[in-house]
Amino acid sequence: MNDLAAGRVQVYEAAYAIVRPQIQAGKVKLLAVTNTTRAGAIPDTPTVAEAGYPALTVDGLVGLFGPPSMPMPLRERIAADIKAVIDTDPVVKERLIATAQIPNPGGPAEFAKSIDEQRAVLAKSAKELGIAAKQ
Repeated sequence: MNDLAAGRVQVYEAAYAIVRPQIQAGKVKLLAVTNTTRAGAIPDTPTVAEAGYPALTVDGLVGLFGPPSMPMPLRERIAADIKAVIDTDPVVKERLIATAQIPNPGGPAEFAKSIDEQRAVLAKSAKELGIAAKQ
């Protein structure tokens, strides 16, 4: 972020919450969001797909992780508790939206599926670019 603000790099991708102070200070310009939908906090900012670069679409996933041995009923209860807070506490939801997050609380299976989908997209892109895992 500092290198972008100083003009040493021309493009930078990061969470909006990280770059927001620099944007508000007029030091950098927000070009697009990588989400599949526009963010409520910055509704005039297009998605990368709308800007003509659909291959750059990657939804930011935020979630809680636990040990693989965690029982599914406990995972589901934690997810339900989080959903209840996001659905009923306007302060929490407003703070998430203010940082351009798109609250979409779901269950553990839904989250795992989203991770797998993004992993597949990124693996395909890496393969096309000739990027291999470090051995």
